[in-house]
Amino acid sequence: MLNNIEIWLERLSSLYISQMRQAASEQGFQLVNLEILQYLSICNDYSNTAQAISEYLGQTKGSISQTLKIMEQSGHIERRPCTKDKRVIRLFLTEKGQNSLQKMSQHMVQIPDENPEVLAGIKQLLKTWQHNHHNTGFGQCLSCKYHQTAGGQKFKCELTGEYLPLPDKFKICREHEFENQTE
Repeated sequence: MLNNIEIWLERLSSLYISQMRQAASEQGFQLVNLEILQYLSICNDYSNTAQAISEYLGQTKGSISQTLKIMEQSGHIERRPCTKDKRVIRLFLTEKGQNSLQKMSQHMVQIPDENPEVLAGIKQLLKTWQHNHHNTGFGQCLSCKYHQTAGGQKFKCELTGEYLPLPDKFKICREHEFENQTE
């Protein structure tokens, strides 16, 4: 039996997924294509791999790999070797991919995020969920225990020791850990 929060969360997620599926379909895409485009538009440079997409979407690497091949052939994404480790292949949206994502996004209800109480509640729900299910990762850098303000136009990731541009603090990272998972 679902509790009250689970009932509302299930309804909200069903509506959101239905809207995404319709927006994707109107542009000739499958839902997974839109999910990948969205993910690549919000992830940081540590998280733009096929493995990370597979983990984020909860799908097998094989099924994601096939979808990525099709998306690369259609010109929506491109693969590039990592500049620091040539064994790692990074995925990036192309201009065509960005345009397709923008078209699909225009067909979806835009949810305002100016209500700090709603945002805090959703963030708390995610923290609790991840803690209770022993999941980590995939949160915004600014809420990560490794995020350190460095001043100016950069911040430092204490996990990697790298200084990153300030706008990256809003991006999703697969290495994310909340400061205190039980807060």
